[in-house]
Amino acid sequence: MDFIVLYKLLTVPVVILITTYLVKRWGAFVGGIFAGLPIFSGPISFFITYEQGAEFALLASYNSLIGLLGCTVTALVYAWIAVFGGKWWLALPCSVAAYFCIGYFLHYLPQFSPFVILLACGAFFIASLLLPRPKLESYKTTRPRWIIWVQILFGSFMVYGVTESAHFLGPQWSGNISCFPIMIVVIAPFTHIANGVYTTVAVLRGFTAGWLGTAVFACTVMLTVLHYHISFVYILAGGLSCASTVLYSLLVLYAGKKMKGSGALS
Repeated sequence: MDFIVLYKLLTVPVVILITTYLVKRWGAFVGGIFAGLPIFSGPISFFITYEQGAEFALLASYNSLIGLLGCTVTALVYAWIAVFGGKWWLALPCSVAAYFCIGYFLHYLPQFSPFVILLACGAFFIASLLLPRPKLESYKTTRPRWIIWVQILFGSFMVYGVTESAHFLGPQWSGNISCFPIMIVVIAPFTHIANGVYTTVAVLRGFTAGWLGTAVFACTVMLTVLHYHISFVYILAGGLSCASTVLYSLLVLYAGKKMKGSGALS
């Protein structure tokens, strides 16, 4: 148990440091892709399975899809409030409230609802259509150094707290909260303050590419966790998640370059 707790606490700083480097090196969209992967929900799902059992993990994985729909709503609410001039202190609580509202509503649907599964798997596409279009010339990636330490502390607290709370929350809300938009809550307001609205929108667009991987991860766990060893289940889920995200991200980047090229020719 001590090793598991230590792993939880060490994973978060590494993830945030890598995300910060990717944003600085390759831009907000690429950093958002990495941050949108099941970096938090994946380890949380593994720990839940390890500690609570496969049947608990099955239901929690389904409810993480509900959480993914909540993440979509969170990103949309934050982005549009910011674009219309709202400050971070307005956009953040409104977007988090929207996350819990959609989760509460969807819990009234039958368990393992095909409607929820299909909607969650298409969440990345819905968000990419409905998010505002960023102005490329407005991108900025510099930020004060102190921000990363706040992100690390808050992210570590969230991951540890969620995994420990699974003991008394039950599979429904622990699965839902395992997909809580930690990276949106940690990154979006600070990016909004330091880099402006449209860099924040670009990061949120990157998140949507990673959400495809999150949906693939959850669906893979749902289909295999009762039938195979935990190690195989999570290696398979992680591999399929990364592969689907990379393919979709390459398609998005290729389409963006084609649009720029056609715009330049016109």
